[in-house]
Amino acid sequence: MQQCPFCKKENDTSYPKCPSCGQVMIADLDMRYEGTVRRSQRSSRNLIDKMWRFFASVRNGMYILLVTLLSTAVGTILPQRSYIPPGSIPSEFYASEYGAFGEFYHRLGLDQLYSTWWYITLLGLLGASILIASIDRFFPLYRALRKQPVKRKEHFLKSQLYTRICSMDDQELLLQEIRAKRYHIRQDGQDYLAEKNRFARWGPYVNHIGLLLVLLGAFLRLFPFFYQDEFMWIRDRETAVVPGTNQSLFIKNERFQVDTYSTEDPKFEEAIAQEGRTIPKSFTTAISVYEADGHIAGSTPDLQLIKQVQVSVNHPVRADGYTIYQSGYQLNEFSSLTFRTENGGRTADFVVDTVDPETSYELENGLLVELIDYYPDYQMDGDAVISLSKYPRNPAFVFQISSQSGDSERLFVSLKDVVSETDANRYSVAAVDYDTHNVSGLSVKRDLTLPIFLTGGFIFMIGLVQGLYWQHRRIWLHKQADGSYLIAGHTNKHVSSFVREADRIVDTCEKGGNS
Repeated sequence: MQQCPFCKKENDTSYPKCPSCGQVMIADLDMRYEGTVRRSQRSSRNLIDKMWRFFASVRNGMYILLVTLLSTAVGTILPQRSYIPPGSIPSEFYASEYGAFGEFYHRLGLDQLYSTWWYITLLGLLGASILIASIDRFFPLYRALRKQPVKRKEHFLKSQLYTRICSMDDQELLLQEIRAKRYHIRQDGQDYLAEKNRFARWGPYVNHIGLLLVLLGAFLRLFPFFYQDEFMWIRDRETAVVPGTNQSLFIKNERFQVDTYSTEDPKFEEAIAQEGRTIPKSFTTAISVYEADGHIAGSTPDLQLIKQVQVSVNHPVRADGYTIYQSGYQLNEFSSLTFRTENGGRTADFVVDTVDPETSYELENGLLVELIDYYPDYQMDGDAVISLSKYPRNPAFVFQISSQSGDSERLFVSLKDVVSETDANRYSVAAVDYDTHNVSGLSVKRDLTLPIFLTGGFIFMIGLVQGLYWQHRRIWLHKQADGSYLIAGHTNKHVSSFVREADRIVDTCEKGGNS
């Protein structure tokens, strides 16, 4: 007799259903590993065993997963650095866009959270937990299922989820009914073991393989060989090296072209008027892609043409394993500015290259101009001067102007204003001319980890379906001394469905035997 765990009444354990409440009576028998001891359950207390026990614990693995998920969520509060406008200076962008919180977010390094050492460590701990927990359980389960005997002791059979005593003369009828349910039957003397869907037990381990592949893909993205996502501005007729390619890949902007909606078209006239400017219809860049083997930075590269193509929005091109996207443009960017100075009625001009300015200029009127600071895209942030990007869209300069007599003056010079440090403004400085060029924005990407992510996700889904939609079911037939059969059964999930299936098999055989 056994007490029903649901209604607490004493009942015969030979049948799994309590006649009082109808619930299935489940005995306390651990059938996951058939009694095999896992390494994490051993009593050894050396350091390796303690570490193994820690990572093999599902509870500890859940804690690591929770911390990893929370850390990942923190990285989504503000955009990561790779998603801020191209060319922006991170410290100034986060401070201007999100205030003190954005500055604090940037200083903590959370704008590059997914490449920080501690986040990578979390991923490593999570991967170690998944791997060790899988190994700790896989081999005991493998040995238990591979070497499971057909003959079992009666106390083992009577402790299963399903037990029933069946008296019948036609044993073959019972075996036929079991085979009809797609069970595979093994025999040892007068005992039988019927089993099906053993592969369902491997579902969680297939899931773990998929997750480990996903984590492997995340780790490989830290190496430039496997993953690169670079953005570059290329001016008209300029040849530039692609960042992160070790000086091996170059792109030349052969021609950049922008098509706009016509103001003469009545369909767009009102929209253009509301916008207050021309609206781009499409923009394309004709590029030449070169490779340079063994190029050393600073030397003249020996370029070999790979491909000449045209890149447009939503129509990327592939070259040398990279995918090139048209991602933006800048019209009429300053390439140089001409400034005129005056000293005692004598004027002299000097030209400042906005891409690579010189540090000093000796003028014919006896002045020496030194470049103290340069703001390519300046903006006032309260009383401070900041640069929104490193590209010369609104340049400003701080010049130190000295004469041969030793007098000097520091000036802040922009396209509109000239501000003297001392308000004396002894030397007149003004922008009198400029040159511009168009700039094409290209994204150059290479992702060799994508197949790893897809493979890991596919394997994970296989394991998910394998574990959810099939159950490992076993039925033991043991012939007792009085000639009756003790029928015992076990399943790793969906007990009630298994009990109904076993009952139908036995009931059909009893009716057939009695007829």
